[in-house]
Amino acid sequence: MTRHSYGPSCRALVEEFRPAAENAADPTAERQVIWQFLSRIRATHFALLSVNSYNALITDLSDAGRVMTGMQLTNLGGRYFATGVLPGGPAEAAGVADWDEVVSINGTATAASTRLDWRSDDIGLPDDRDPPVHELTPTYGDTLRLRIVRVPSETLAAAVIPVIYSVLRAARASARIITYKGVRVGYMHWWFMHTRGHAREFGAALSGPLESSEVLLLDLRGRGGSDQAVKDVLEMLSPGPKQRFAGPIVALIDGHTRSAKEELAYEVRARGLGRLVGEPSAGAFVALGFELIDAHTILTLPGKAIPPYTELIEGHPISPDVLAPVPGPYAAGNDPIVAAGLEEAVRLVKEQGPGFTRAPS
Repeated sequence: MTRHSYGPSCRALVEEFRPAAENAADPTAERQVIWQFLSRIRATHFALLSVNSYNALITDLSDAGRVMTGMQLTNLGGRYFATGVLPGGPAEAAGVADWDEVVSINGTATAASTRLDWRSDDIGLPDDRDPPVHELTPTYGDTLRLRIVRVPSETLAAAVIPVIYSVLRAARASARIITYKGVRVGYMHWWFMHTRGHAREFGAALSGPLESSEVLLLDLRGRGGSDQAVKDVLEMLSPGPKQRFAGPIVALIDGHTRSAKEELAYEVRARGLGRLVGEPSAGAFVALGFELIDAHTILTLPGKAIPPYTELIEGHPISPDVLAPVPGPYAAGNDPIVAAGLEEAVRLVKEQGPGFTRAPS
């Protein structure tokens, strides 16, 4: 660590961690020191990204594709579980489901695999709410042979072949009608609020697979994204010339819902458009900045406040109207938040009447 101009408290932290940083034996040990240092600063949006994780994040925020497995791994107590399995992606095509335990990759224990990137979760959020998340580092045409456990005592094999795919395409693939208790529920999952193409894909879904929706079930579980995408979506859901859906809305949230997703969840409720179902959000709302540390490491850091949402949300997780537990290890396809969201969607249709989609103006 080099010397800079710090405030008194930060300067004391620098001096506290300087010996450990100077004596770190390797880059892994250096990252651990930096992680511990940043965890003492009370702010969200701090993370240490590898070049691979940084490139994945920037690509996923746009409408571009990249070579991917279509999943991440979440570390719970030293066990690695598939999460964020994208509809239409390679992992799903190979039969992997959310919360399958990945025991090994190409015959090597997952924790020791060279395909496992280092953790990329928010340093400012506690691990019990934001557990360590790892990207995988595939190459095009590669095959990742996984041993997975779907339920205890049941071990399966899955061969994941990475391809060029995009998170926005996965959002498109997620759009469908779920007929539940006689009500047509239009479901769509956004893993990010994308910087490009978000409104286009939502509009296409409302003219396509979601056209017969009587109520919308918008899955906002995942990371943040673009403030402009939030504004575009709200125009399509709020009364006015650009409204594309008129009727009840249920938004699903959990501890991974952050930043722009929290803005959308906040406004859905504040404008009286719908209700929130799930678990409290991350409570993480500031602009995101990037700083190059070395050739292999990028630091994400909190930027400027964004009124009024930073004051409303940063450090103040958004509570759902209907509490439902997040799915966990060995869920085997069961998702209590979606189940609770469907129940709330049916209740709103019975109470308010069915909604309908409108043709684009």
